Amino acid sequence: MVDLTSVASSADGWRGVIDESFTPSYAALVTHCVMRALAADRAPGTVLVTHDGRRGGERCAAAAVAAAADAGADRVRLVPHLPTPVVSAALRRGRADVAFLVTASHNPGSHNGLKVKVAPGRSLPAAVERRAEQLIGEVGGVPVGTAAEQPDRDAGTRWTDEHLADILDRLPAAVGSGATVVVDGVGGVAGGPMARLCERLGWRARLLGGTPDPGFGGLVPDPTLAATRRRAERAVREESARLGIVLDGDGDRVFVIDERGRTVQPHELLALLLQARWSLRRGDRDGDIAVTVATGTAVRTVARRQGRGVRETRIGFKHLSPLLADGRADLAGGSVGDLAFADHGIDRDPFTAVALLAELLHTTGRPLGDLLDALGDEVGRHRWFESRVPGTGGADLLRTAGSAALARAGLAGADPTITETDGVKFWLDDGQWLLLRRSTTEAGVRVYGELRSGPDSARRVDELLRSVRGVLTP
Repeated sequence: MVDLTSVASSADGWRGVIDESFTPSYAALVTHCVMRALAADRAPGTVLVTHDGRRGGERCAAAAVAAAADAGADRVRLVPHLPTPVVSAALRRGRADVAFLVTASHNPGSHNGLKVKVAPGRSLPAAVERRAEQLIGEVGGVPVGTAAEQPDRDAGTRWTDEHLADILDRLPAAVGSGATVVVDGVGGVAGGPMARLCERLGWRARLLGGTPDPGFGGLVPDPTLAATRRRAERAVREESARLGIVLDGDGDRVFVIDERGRTVQPHELLALLLQARWSLRRGDRDGDIAVTVATGTAVRTVARRQGRGVRETRIGFKHLSPLLADGRADLAGGSVGDLAFADHGIDRDPFTAVALLAELLHTTGRPLGDLLDALGDEVGRHRWFESRVPGTGGADLLRTAGSAALARAGLAGADPTITETDGVKFWLDDGQWLLLRRSTTEAGVRVYGELRSGPDSARRVDELLRSVRGVLTP
């Protein structure tokens, strides 16, 4: 039997500590149960298995290959080191029907996990995921077989180049104008492919962390972390680069750094690309956008000024993708660098985001930093923040903690509107908000928000966090 007590079901799959809670046995169990859950309403079809460079990833991928074959897959293909957006594109093109990705994405090198994607390139439907979770608890363990499938590394190169070519075909030729850009793959699997895209866009790419590394060069492969972005920020300044691009471990999250070394928040990047979409008359200009509860104000403001609706979902791209798939949203984005565009696919894709940014810079002829400043002039400047505090509690306690924190920080003026899509969210005036949400994968409560930028905004954020902590852990 597999020990399931320390394995977490995350926002996109399952993850645990390597050789403790996440093992080849666990990878085989999840694969077996997902295949059974899928078989209820679809034939097994062709299964794709890939892995990143984490320690033990090859063994876990081999276990997944064997489990998929034993569960009745018509064919199983093992293609190492595929970035997640390339996997989603391969599913969209019919290369496979189901994909198992052995990766813990943005989590530290001590962890590994298993993501599952299904055609046409999205996360598991919620009902299938629930059934798989139930089966994992019921089955408890399966034999770990030996994979007969040999790794097809050539397919990885072909499929990646095919995806890049598809993106480039939609843009004018050579929009990069020879400028230098910094690409930091942080030791994940997407740095090299992103550098190739940048070169084909007409930029000169300086690649950092471009080789898959089990330890990620001592970094956490999460571009939301300032410490992870610092290397690229320094390189942008040293190289006088036009921008920096920082990716996560499996290549489906991206943060961008402007030519001054400043981080562009994901909601700001999506807002800029939404403005460009309007000016270029691309796609359905009136289509709604979909965002998570933690996505910032700028993109919401731009969308509403364009006459678009804004659909807010729970955190996790698996809640956004269905809105793209059935036409209820034109663009989607969360707070962690997860951006998607329906006319390019229904899964998050940093390659598409970077290509569209290149087109924007080429069309306007302006540096990214200037565009970011202009966006702030237009929609207002806000300080976005996220933190985790100890404690727990239901909605009533989170409401109490949030109300007390707003009062302490001097933000309790008019009665805020409260929504509970995912956690408890307080909507204030002038684009400000506060969200308290129990973490689904870690102990504690996540605190998100945006306050107007100003000399006292840092102090107010600190006061909010101290007050929330005081109520939840008296």
